[in-house]
Amino acid sequence: MAAASQAATGGGAGPLFDEPNTAAAQTAVPQLAISWLPIAAVAALVLIGLWAVWVTRELVSKPEAAPIARIQLSAMVGEYVQAQARSATPPEQVTAETKAFMAEIEKNLRARGVRGQIVLVGEAVLAGNVPDITADVRRQVFSKIRMPQPAPHAASSVMGAMQQAMADPALAGTGNGPRN
Repeated sequence: MAAASQAATGGGAGPLFDEPNTAAAQTAVPQLAISWLPIAAVAALVLIGLWAVWVTRELVSKPEAAPIARIQLSAMVGEYVQAQARSATPPEQVTAETKAFMAEIEKNLRARGVRGQIVLVGEAVLAGNVPDITADVRRQVFSKIRMPQPAPHAASSVMGAMQQAMADPALAGTGNGPRN
């Protein structure tokens, strides 16, 4: 009877040492066959998408301001002061307009500093390739502050007075110049 039970179980070693059923093992764990082609295609699409986003951002974004720039501040202020001197504006209004002009320049330069741009006065830049932002600042400031207009008769009245003095024979001998 012992021989019959050993024959029924498949040998004398018992169930631990039985030969596995190869057909059952193959159906229990399916083989996944993944090709490298779909993985490479997905990776390529992701890379192309990232590149397209980068190119779009570079083309659409505003150019950043130079980290260091210079301004010809004395020339810009001198231009404004000369325009004020040629205008027929009353002195108290000249003072108020000049203060507003200087405040607008300061506001513009402070905003550039907040954005991280270092602005040097043009006379402080000895050499190098530092971009000049004078024209840009001038445009921005004069879009908010009106440039003084010369008085229509100021230049002509000075020239007229000089011509009249030169033509008037009564005034001819009153100067300190040589006399004939």
